[in-house]
Amino acid sequence: MLDPLTLQVVFALTALVSAVLFYTSYRVTGSHYSLFWTLALLFLMAGGAVYILQGTPAQAVALPVGDALSAVGLGFAWCAARSLRLRRLSVWAFIAPGLLVAVATAVDDPASDVTAGATVRYATFAVLFALTAREVWKVEAQFSRVRWSLLAAASVLAVYYAARFVIHIIGPSAGEVLNAVASEAFATLVTEISLITVSFGMVAISHAELESRLRATAKTSALEMSEGMQVQQALFPVQRPTGAQFPIAGACVPSKSLSGDFFDWQSDSEHLVITVGDVMGKGVGAAMLGATVRAGLRVARHGDPVADVVTVIESLGDDLVRNGSFVTLFHAYLERSTNVLTVLDAGHGLAVIVRHDGSRERISSVNLPLGLDVDNSWAVREYTLEPGDRLLIFSDGVLDLFDGTVASLDGAVDVALAPGFRGVDDVVDRIRELADAAAHEDDVTVVALERPSVATAADAPFQGRGPGRVA
Repeated sequence: MLDPLTLQVVFALTALVSAVLFYTSYRVTGSHYSLFWTLALLFLMAGGAVYILQGTPAQAVALPVGDALSAVGLGFAWCAARSLRLRRLSVWAFIAPGLLVAVATAVDDPASDVTAGATVRYATFAVLFALTAREVWKVEAQFSRVRWSLLAAASVLAVYYAARFVIHIIGPSAGEVLNAVASEAFATLVTEISLITVSFGMVAISHAELESRLRATAKTSALEMSEGMQVQQALFPVQRPTGAQFPIAGACVPSKSLSGDFFDWQSDSEHLVITVGDVMGKGVGAAMLGATVRAGLRVARHGDPVADVVTVIESLGDDLVRNGSFVTLFHAYLERSTNVLTVLDAGHGLAVIVRHDGSRERISSVNLPLGLDVDNSWAVREYTLEPGDRLLIFSDGVLDLFDGTVASLDGAVDVALAPGFRGVDDVVDRIRELADAAAHEDDVTVVALERPSVATAADAPFQGRGPGRVA
């Protein structure tokens, strides 16, 4: 003969251990499944504790309260199963079953009858377990290896409480065996075995749920990064200045989805403005700061690189300092009428003028980068571009394609202007192909400008191979 009190104590201990395991799993994985099962077990234990008052003067209150707590606990078990499909329950899904069984028990003479409200209680429990089994059956494929234990436990309990409902309706004529099966001791045993079965699959399901959420988050992040990359690429210039006086092209090959490098050019009847910048860092933060600096320079347009940079620094305030970042910058005005290039280089130092005779003149930096919270005098230098001269501007990611030293700038120029060179598009294509062929930890950017020789210069619109392109 099974001792009901002993079984209830064993059940309480099993539920307590399981609740601790579920809560620990929740702390590790953040699994809603584990959280709701922890709450379910706590309510079931509370209900079981109240049931111990059966046979005492407090029985009239203990039975309705115990039934209500147990029903709420089964509501949380249903919610745990629904959480595997990222679905939630209304608060009434917990309150309504508890109120229903509490009222049914309270009006059915609980003071003298330990089976008070049993008909409604068994029916409610059977329905809640059936709903739980239904949710488990519908869970996604990633839970397929571990859902069977849950499905079996929920289904067995649904059938069991449905059978108890039928046996209670039949009454004493059900027979000794069926009445024994319907006893509270046997119910406690069945529930405990089912609880142990559920616990075996708990950790695997919690981690599978976490993995599912991480995959969904990664997918969303990848989509957002892709959209961000498209926006960033769209911000780079795609139209060349009208007229063939200064063909120009550029490309940026980010090391990640988003680049901290940026380049730009603008043109009017008097000047061609060329900008290349490199924000310390990579990814979203660097891209946002780069877009801010680029937009500021584009709006400034004072006709003088110093005035442009001063305006941008004033508009940024201490934004760069507060973000612990800085920007190296090449910003230049090329005057169309005189072919004079006025350059402000702030910590960039990776531009080279390749003269028509093959000689090279590096444009080194004489200013500190933007964002170092120091006063700069913003010195500029002037260079005259003769027919056949070419201006190549790189980011430091290009150096990493070679040996990483500043001396490798010559190697980048050699690749860009190797035999077969036909124009600025070839410069861009060659550097981009070099970046695509090698793993690079830094963003790779190149801008190339040419003053064609007198024999090929013309005032007609440029008829090259298309606008500057972004990799």
